[in-house]
Amino acid sequence: MNSSLHPCTLILLISLLLLSSVPSLVLSRVSKAIDVSQRSTYIVHVLPPEDEAFSNPLDLKTWHESFLQDAIAGSQLIYSYSDAFSGFAARLTKEELRAMEKKPGETGCSSADILAGLDSALKDGVDVISLSLGGPATEYPAEPVAIGGFRAVEKGIVVNAAGGNDGPAPNSVSNGAPWLLTVAASTTDRRFKATVRLGNGDEFDGETLYQPDNFTTKPLPLAALQCRLLRPGEASKKIVLCDSEFTSALQLGSNVLEAGGAGMIVFNPEQRGYTTMAYDHVLPASLVSHDAGLKILSYINSTENPTASLVFKGTILKEVAPEMSFFSSRGPNAVSTGILKPDITGPGVNILAAWPFPPRNAFRVTPRNRSFNVISGTSMSTPHLSGVAALVKSVHPDWSPAMIKSAIMTTAYDEASDGKLIKDEQHKEASIFAVGNGHVDPTKAADPGLVYDIEADDYIGYLCGLNYSDADLTTIAGRRVSCSDVKVVAEAELNYPTILVPLKSKSSEITRTVTNVGKASSTYKAQVEAPEGVDVVVEPVTLPFSKLNEKKSFTVTVSKGSRTLQGGWKAQLKWVSVDHVVKSVISEVVAVPPVA
Repeated sequence: MNSSLHPCTLILLISLLLLSSVPSLVLSRVSKAIDVSQRSTYIVHVLPPEDEAFSNPLDLKTWHESFLQDAIAGSQLIYSYSDAFSGFAARLTKEELRAMEKKPGETGCSSADILAGLDSALKDGVDVISLSLGGPATEYPAEPVAIGGFRAVEKGIVVNAAGGNDGPAPNSVSNGAPWLLTVAASTTDRRFKATVRLGNGDEFDGETLYQPDNFTTKPLPLAALQCRLLRPGEASKKIVLCDSEFTSALQLGSNVLEAGGAGMIVFNPEQRGYTTMAYDHVLPASLVSHDAGLKILSYINSTENPTASLVFKGTILKEVAPEMSFFSSRGPNAVSTGILKPDITGPGVNILAAWPFPPRNAFRVTPRNRSFNVISGTSMSTPHLSGVAALVKSVHPDWSPAMIKSAIMTTAYDEASDGKLIKDEQHKEASIFAVGNGHVDPTKAADPGLVYDIEADDYIGYLCGLNYSDADLTTIAGRRVSCSDVKVVAEAELNYPTILVPLKSKSSEITRTVTNVGKASSTYKAQVEAPEGVDVVVEPVTLPFSKLNEKKSFTVTVSKGSRTLQGGWKAQLKWVSVDHVVKSVISEVVAVPPVA
């Protein structure tokens, strides 16, 4: 076939096995026989052909098969996609992947044209996609989640993506494209409680999934040992205090058990603070906070014969929640500082989940053969948000992904069950760069009153505003796109539910547009909450609506006084009617190091 029919501006090769935990494969040289058992399923994105002859599915399949000929002999085409996106699925070894990269004359590909990553596996009829692939912040034309997510959103599919588990470091949030709903992780009100009772009467609550009913409640000798390097018999019949700074709690438990220990208390390193997680330990144990660990260590050092007991209390409900987990990745958004990320938080700590792994697997996660386990991560919170998005979609099937995102974000709450603002892992007020717009409220999300809508072309204009080239836009969109064909949109002017303003000068003005999806006849009044030193003016202050889907625009002017404010301050705009409160976070763009 004519090489001009192989537009390889983008070929995105994605292994569907990236979500599984398989060891790296040992590759032989190309000159050796190909081991077909090492083939994985890849999805290959190509720009759609310009030739109208390829409208026939059989011709399209033939065209896709041509990418696999000669240099990739024996590879297997699985499926040719034509609706959800342009490309095909195939079984390839990594060597065959490299051969495709170097295939002369037909693809014209270079190594820069091939990106490894995850694709959302778009299929006709899909309404919501949940992506649990994190990683460092990457420019949009190179984070494949952003590319696949954009194409899904263009098809009307809501894409929810994990914010990543690299917290609490700042600038660590991943999947920060504005067309994605980026999800953080917080606790629930459930604890798998295991209480540490010291010989002096002090008690500290921790957690464990393994709670034996026959473990003694009598005090046992307590010792603080180097649990990474225990000698045989060193922990004999003792409860051992272990620091989890450099070794996983599960591995430490194995070490203590092998050294003859009767039980273990493992405490968080400082950066993990008060976030405790329930593990299926190999021995009676309790994971406690950093603060509790220091107090237990102080007790051990203050007496000649320290003792402790472990009291297992089972599943306890109605604990104060939510709190942000230490691991949940934080903003600011390194790729686009004018877009607040994460967007939302949901339950992501100690979540009951199906568990397909056998006991004593490579990660040593559980010593028992269980069908379910308790798991923590933004990969746990993201499916919760996907369920909420599906709920909203079922109630409002004609809503765009941006409208559903907006409904989820503007109805979120920012107070825990004790009536105080949501705290982070250090029990300090969680910043907007940890919690986003708040914690999801499924019931309110289905009836938001007003929504902020964004069309696909607005995202293209936003990318132009970030100075991406036409080639970059084509890579992301999977079709030929030029900034000369769209209106350029500054970050602050993208019709996003949250508002980050650039305050290089004393004042900044932005415009937003809301769509009435509540009662046909309704009036909303602006309420502003701002910290001392920040002035927020909204015009007009009243938005009257007379029909459904009516749109109204308003401006927000943010000014800073002479008082110096640290980055991360938060103000709020609430549009309040008789039936609804539509909430948006307002803050300032915070500079971050450039993305590598």
